[in-house]
Amino acid sequence: MKPFTIEEDYLGEFMDPVNYDLEVGGENPSHRFYADLAKQIRGNVLEVACGTGLVAIPLALQGIPLTGMDIVPAMLTHAQKKSEALNLSIRWFQGDARNFNLNEQFNFIYMTGNAFQAFLNNADQRDLLQNIRKHLAIGGVFAFETRNPNWEECSTDLNETEWMTYTNDKGYSVRITETRVYDHVAQVLVYNLYRRWKEENRGKERATRIAIRYTFPQELNALLERNEFQILHQYGNWDKSPLTKDSPIIISVCKLV
Repeated sequence: MKPFTIEEDYLGEFMDPVNYDLEVGGENPSHRFYADLAKQIRGNVLEVACGTGLVAIPLALQGIPLTGMDIVPAMLTHAQKKSEALNLSIRWFQGDARNFNLNEQFNFIYMTGNAFQAFLNNADQRDLLQNIRKHLAIGGVFAFETRNPNWEECSTDLNETEWMTYTNDKGYSVRITETRVYDHVAQVLVYNLYRRWKEENRGKERATRIAIRYTFPQELNALLERNEFQILHQYGNWDKSPLTKDSPIIISVCKLV
């Protein structure tokens, strides 16, 4: 079986950073969670898969020294433009989380936006974690979240269903629908997304795909242990409630063994 990989056409969703912010931007409970951790740990902070800086910029506004790294140049260009407008000295680097090398170590590294799920096979997950290890200072902390698998999400539905409607950067109302296909062997869910709007009375459409891998809780713990991370805390939501079968996410806070 050919494994799913990031190199397949799953990055198209991130090539329009301005509208990406309009779709998914705004205050999120994850901001406070990662800001509080950064303040507790102190020192320099790296966000892996930082996108347009939706979390990095709010943290930097609180005086936290931030470095952001992402694989998509367009997202970083927009992030830099936003941070410069706020006179923030965030460093932005383009790179692949599986093999980037910044030649420095950080006291705190985090990934959010469920970015961990973009690593679609065992080799990619291993390379990611080993690269995090290389960039984590002695005594440093790594934290990230991933969706807690449930059978309703891990399923195929070829009927177009409504996802959301938003107003894009040109002022047009954009309707987003989705279909999804789940591969139970690979544990990968592929979303086909369709954006439709009218511009000057002409119908417009943009289609993208995104793939996410679901890692089950015991599997995740074994993966972290195998890559020599010790789990300090594991939560089921941003309020630090315990992880249960009904928790929407798995938040893991780790250190090096």
